[in-house]
Amino acid sequence: MTTTISSKGQVVIPQPVRERHQLRAGDDLLLFELSNGDIVLRRARAPKKSLAWHLRRLQGLKLDRQPEPVREVAW
Repeated sequence: MTTTISSKGQVVIPQPVRERHQLRAGDDLLLFELSNGDIVLRRARAPKKSLAWHLRRLQGLKLDRQPEPVREVAW
């Protein structure tokens, strides 16, 4: 299957491929250029949970830490 780049630099993803991968107008794609010159498009997926969500889960976390003796190092 082939496609063409428009004068505006746009690439049309054929309908069967869009349907198979459930791609919709406005979906974000990542473009990777491989060292061998190949170009790979991958759907950009939003993380399931944000960093803020993970940080909120850490609030109030108690860590049982054993106090370690301080070592002095002579330079």
